[in-house]
Amino acid sequence: MDLHLKDRIVLVTGGSRGIGSAICEVFAREGAVVAFSYVHSKDKAEALSARLQDAYHTKVMCMATDVSNEAEILAMIAEIEQSLGVVDILVNNAAICPSGPITSYTKETWEQTFATNVTGTFIVSREIVRRLQEKQRGGAIVNIASQAAFRGSTTGHLPYDSSKGAMISFTVGLAREVSAQGIRVNAVAPGFVRTEMVAKTWEERKERYLQNIPIQRIAEPEEIADIVAFLASDRASYITGATIDASGGMMMR
Repeated sequence: MDLHLKDRIVLVTGGSRGIGSAICEVFAREGAVVAFSYVHSKDKAEALSARLQDAYHTKVMCMATDVSNEAEILAMIAEIEQSLGVVDILVNNAAICPSGPITSYTKETWEQTFATNVTGTFIVSREIVRRLQEKQRGGAIVNIASQAAFRGSTTGHLPYDSSKGAMISFTVGLAREVSAQGIRVNAVAPGFVRTEMVAKTWEERKERYLQNIPIQRIAEPEEIADIVAFLASDRASYITGATIDASGGMMMR
């Protein structure tokens, strides 16, 4: 199926690793122009950018950007516009996930999680929507949420779980606001995905987790990325305000 993504300008936050890098790859494979942000993984980001350009012969750029910092977000978007043009598709993927019981968290940890996972999503989305409206153009936003927004985490990620719940509410609210202007907003809620973030926990508790996954396996990042690309494409033109369950049957909603 041709997703008609060729030459679309895509911004993926947190795109250097895991699900983010798989999302960058699927858009590059479809012929989109890809920009992505990273914070600490400069070598991985630059290697990914070079590999995607060589493999798919499309423009790819990466920028060090902390999405909890508004000034850095504005600088990133200005650089993208100068180099590539106005973003057509935004994927809010950047997130942090501290671990521990509620009694272990400080106010600063809680606030930093929301600053990255929720406020960062808000600011980047606000700026992209603003520019699409100025140009009177449609577009698509896909937010990477989590099944933990609905089920919580058995291993103790309360700030992360709560922030992903807020992201889903944000998705619905923004979709209602901008859908009439041709801007669609959706979310994907993955379950366990084979990334660096969950690798250790998965191996330690694999048998326990498999009991709760009807499909009986962990997801690969590419499987989530394919869903994101579909939601961002015109093939999903009648879908907005939705959160897609990509949990292998853990949620079944």
